[in-house]
Amino acid sequence: MTGFEWRRALTGFDPGWWGRLGDRRTVLVVVGSPVRGQPALDVARLAGTDPRLRVLFAAAPGPSSAAVEVMLKDAGAAPLSLSELAGGDVGLVVTAHRVPEGPPAAPLIALPGTITAEVAHRPAPTVFTYAHHLDRPPDARDGHVVGDSDHDRLVASLPLRDFYRRALGVGGRRGLVVVALPAAGGAGVCACRRSPDVVGRLLAELPSDRYLVLGVPDPRGDRCPERLAVHLRAGLSLMPPEADWRAALAAADWILGPPGPVTRYGTITGVPVLITGPPPGDALRLLAVRFAAHRPVRPQLAEAAARWRPERVRPVLGRITSEPGRFDRNIRSLMYGLLRLPQPATIPVADPVSPPFRIGRRPAGRVLQGG
Repeated sequence: MTGFEWRRALTGFDPGWWGRLGDRRTVLVVVGSPVRGQPALDVARLAGTDPRLRVLFAAAPGPSSAAVEVMLKDAGAAPLSLSELAGGDVGLVVTAHRVPEGPPAAPLIALPGTITAEVAHRPAPTVFTYAHHLDRPPDARDGHVVGDSDHDRLVASLPLRDFYRRALGVGGRRGLVVVALPAAGGAGVCACRRSPDVVGRLLAELPSDRYLVLGVPDPRGDRCPERLAVHLRAGLSLMPPEADWRAALAAADWILGPPGPVTRYGTITGVPVLITGPPPGDALRLLAVRFAAHRPVRPQLAEAAARWRPERVRPVLGRITSEPGRFDRNIRSLMYGLLRLPQPATIPVADPVSPPFRIGRRPAGRVLQGG
């Protein structure tokens, strides 16, 4: 199965759920935001192929809960409220986000990137997982290096690059420029107010018949609504929160943005990565191409395409995960160990991500959806 075919509509606990009584388990997947929740849904994909396991979904309270519910319902899963889960017999909880005190006191798998303080309040055992062995704290007793699902699924998606481009409406010689949209600060102040308007320059200097500028929300936070509205009116296409942002990277010709998840995972694709924002400091800033605010955009894109060599960012790529291609295998082994069930007699592999879609604007002013 690929894409969302594995997902089943879930409205509550099913007393007629089949299987031997001793083999049945329930896995609860808690999703806090559409982008950070993608790895959790990747784990749900693994669990959903086993008839012994029932997968339930819940949206964690927060500013992104409405977008999470839309994403889950669009995938055919009915998210449950925490009150509905209070009396349920849940065998395992999986999350990459904070977990309220309401969910059942079952063992929890904290996926790579989970902040320790967000799940430290739970009385039940918590197993932290890491993408790279260098991420694992030396004193971590229950930490497991499992790999990175975003890395593995993006690699599996690269052969479908042309398919994703057609889905986004990019064909022929038209180039796709994927740009990471700035995130809002913790105090509610948009970081984009303090940074150069890179998106505005792209839209102003790149002819729309030769280039499609596609904005991807920063996975670390909410985008800036004020400037985003201006960019949408100027012709920006946007990956909505419920769409899989990894498909945009697989389809891109250029990837721009500040050092962060979009540009870091962009090093996997082999296309030029141009860094915006502060002066060089970390490895990504030093090894990727710098986008110069004082120079015209088109010559910079042409130079980056002509001179780019994927090996220049190989150190960044190697730092993403020390278990490339093994996330599904490692996380499934951990999951079944906590559930105390034998694993299925198959070798799991990463699937390509679901086809992308975008929202944009017609010249007449009507908003459209799709490629």
